[in-house]
Amino acid sequence: MFRDLLDKFVDRKPELGLFRQMLGGETRQRLLLILDGPEKGKTWFIWRLFQECQDGGVPVVHLDFDQRRSGLAGDWLSVADEVCTALGDQHTPHTRDCAARLAGLSALQDLLAGGSTPGVSFGQGNDFTGADIRNIAGGNIVQIRTLLAGALTPAQAAQQQGALSRALRDDLAALGRAVLLIDTFERAPEDTRIWLERWVFRSLGRELPQTLVVVAGRPECRPFFQQPRPWSGLIAALDCLSSFSDKEIVTYYERCGLVVSDHEVALLAIARLSPGLMAQLGDRLAQARGGAR
Repeated sequence: MFRDLLDKFVDRKPELGLFRQMLGGETRQRLLLILDGPEKGKTWFIWRLFQECQDGGVPVVHLDFDQRRSGLAGDWLSVADEVCTALGDQHTPHTRDCAARLAGLSALQDLLAGGSTPGVSFGQGNDFTGADIRNIAGGNIVQIRTLLAGALTPAQAAQQQGALSRALRDDLAALGRAVLLIDTFERAPEDTRIWLERWVFRSLGRELPQTLVVVAGRPECRPFFQQPRPWSGLIAALDCLSSFSDKEIVTYYERCGLVVSDHEVALLAIARLSPGLMAQLGDRLAQARGGAR
């Protein structure tokens, strides 16, 4: 889906080289952390890494917490569902089973198959696992997970998160090598951040030694990663993405169908520091000329 855009990708050779080293197990680090300001090309780089994994046959999950762009709700159950969708049900049997029990999906599937009757189920135990409301008021389906999202006690939420974490770790460990790409980390809900820390960051050293995680976000995320953590030594941190050279700027515009003179390149030197601005300037240049030439 990103290939048309990525055909214009011209830079990030140092970052790509580091990613490839980490993916190949040439370094001890398992978490590539990129914290930079807006319009610096973080999302484009994440897309480039996604393409790199797909082309190399490496199982990859792309989580983008910018909901306007990705549609990802951001809660930990939605994240787990996204992981299952990306890796495939055949590679995530434990996670799918656990998530189904937590969200009451088995009852929902029965309803869609026409096997359930209208009614209310309060689920199992005292944590309402599997509870749902079925076929009430003209066929409306309301999952109890939505109704009770704020009703779980901290202990119940921790119990459910722990169960899902163990299932995900089992599936990823069985899969072997895999890559998790996490974009716009600053927009992840706090409980989801904590869950990711407990599920994946904490497991990189021993339980998931072949899993590589890339996290991209704005500098305000830094305190989360600077706290004392057992996995702090596994971080390869990039405070900023590399800037563009004049040759790379010219190459980018050529791939956009624009011929840029040396004089114009000098005027567009600011593009070295901002890929987003570089793209905007290219669009305006094309418009001013009445189209690419």
